[in-house]
Order: sequence, then C-alpha cells, then structure tokens
Amino acid sequence: MASEALLHQIGLNVDALISCDLLSYGVIGPLFERTRERQGGGPLSLQGARLLAERLNDGGSALIATGLILPGHHPYGETDGPLGAAVLARALAFGLERPVAVACEAELAGLLAALLRRAGLQVVAPEALAAGAGHRPAAAVLAIPTGEAEAAAWAEHTLEGLDVRAVVSIERNGANAEGRYCMVNGTDLSDGIGKAVPLMTACRRRGIASIGIGDRGNELGFGPVTDIVAAILPRGALAADTTPSSLVLPATVSNWGAYGLVACLAALLEQPELLHSAELELALAETAVAAGGVDGMSGRAEPGADGIGAAVHAALATLLQEAYRARSARNPSPFSTPLIEGREGAATGTT
Repeated sequence: MASEALLHQIGLNVDALISCDLLSYGVIGPLFERTRERQGGGPLSLQGARLLAERLNDGGSALIATGLILPGHHPYGETDGPLGAAVLARALAFGLERPVAVACEAELAGLLAALLRRAGLQVVAPEALAAGAGHRPAAAVLAIPTGEAEAAAWAEHTLEGLDVRAVVSIERNGANAEGRYCMVNGTDLSDGIGKAVPLMTACRRRGIASIGIGDRGNELGFGPVTDIVAAILPRGALAADTTPSSLVLPATVSNWGAYGLVACLAALLEQPELLHSAELELALAETAVAAGGVDGMSGRAEPGADGIGAAVHAALATLLQEAYRARSARNPSPFSTPLIEGREGAATGTT
C-alpha cells in the first residue's frame, strides 16, 4: 500500500499534469494555485479522490452532472465533460463497485449512453439503478429539467431515490450572483439550459459531498472561489459561478480534472486498472464524435476537446499512468536515489 508521502507526491504530480496551461490562456495557473491554497494547500486531485472514496465506501450511488450545448450548435454538445464523466463513472463502478447516474441535457442522453457503454458500463433505466444493480458496473442517464422549479423537485427526488452519496459536476454551466447561467464572455445561456444549481444546493442542505470541476470558473460548483474567478476573468463578475460545493477542482480541460480524480483514486485503492489508457481515450473521442459530440473550441465534429487534439489527451492518459507508477519510489534502486517511501521497508534516502 502506498505511503502517505507517496500519495502526496502522486497527487502533486497529477495536479501539475491536469493544470498545465497548454493553451496559454493564463487563467488556469493562477486559478488552480489560488484555489488549492484556499482549500488547504494539499493536492486537489487527491483531496477529491479521498472525498469520493470516503463517501461511497459503505453504499449509495454517485451522480455525475455534465454536458454543455454551445450557442449555435444545438443539439450537439461539446466533448469536454462527457468524456471525463465516462472515465470517472468507469472508475467508480469498477473500483468502488457503486452504481453511477449521469445527468445531462436531454439532447445529450444518447451521447452519454454511448460513452458509458464504450467505457465498459451497462446502461440501465434509472428505475433499475435505484432497485440495485449488485456488483455489475451499471450506469443510468438522466435528463436535467430546464425549469427552476422542476429542477429543484427533480434534484430532491433523484438524490433521495438513488441514495446519492456524492455528486461531481464536470463542465456544466453554473449561475452567477443574479442566478443567470453565463459563458466566460458574458453570453447568457439561461433560457433552455438544464438547471443543475438546485442539485448542488440540495447536496449542501443534505450533507452530500459535491465536487465542481471546470476550466474557467463559470462552471457549476465554483462558489467557494467566486471572488478568485471574478478577479481573474476579464468578465469575471458576470461569469463567475456562485454555487456551493465541497471541493473545487480546476483543470486546463474539464475532462482532465475527472482524469486526475481517477488517477488519485487508483493510487488510494492500489488499483492501476482504474486508470484509462491512451487507447481508451482515443476510442472515447471517436465514439463521442459518432454520437454527436463536437469540439467546444472549433465546433467541428472532430476528436479532441477544447481545441486540443485527441492525441494530446491520449498522451495525458499515459502521463497519468506514469505518475501512478512512481517507479523510483515504489522500486528503489542504487540508481534511483529515492527520497519518498513508497513501500514497506523502502529507503527514504541515501547517504
């Protein structure tokens, strides 16, 4: 079993990988560091993985909210979010043996179902998930209502009916201080969008763990760092989400935040098979396009997410596998000069 020192180092490496500013926006660097400082200073990916493992350890189900349809692209949703949801759902179903519900825009149900199936899960009706799926890797896809009142009632019914113990939001628009769902440039998407804010507020009221993953700060669950987002984004006061969550996890691409959670969950459980491969990443990217997904940057029906090609996302999956391996710590030798104890009896240094 990995030592605390090794887990911490893996978490730091995972954080560094998922927050690398490849697009050079200049946003993720300060957003990630200030968010991590506010939330205790420890690796955010590891904090999130621990939270999920603790809350789902003795039963219940997980719920992942995702999906965003950009203006002018209806009914096609962007690939950032759904791929991360599928990879995270796979890890929770395989590693913790918990059923997983994925909530999204009604138009994106087919996209999410296809991705979940490609990730190896059985996609069942919500009623079957609620009835108990045993240890089979099962997931259900739910549609988020567009009306505020309907969404509030849906949130309460879903959390209660599925015995939800943890909620993760990946690349879903949150609401600003005026309750409007806006993009980073201030474009108002409120009309017609699925209203997921009631889901997160119901989590806080019920004491259910919630994690908000996003790449700019207008995403659902960034309420704990609203002021940080407002200070960084050019139109931050208008775009910044104000929705509460237990933990905020920024990432260069929102999918990467989900991948970071999975990498640290794999390290906590000592289950490397939970990590998704480069091959699976490429397969999911192709599946997403075939099912109606588009790149959120270009709007094109092509593999990739946020303007970054599928090959780069696949390379990240490989790098996260290597971060998990931590070869020098787990297998110290005279040539590795290990400084971190990674296994029972391993040296912590050399003299």
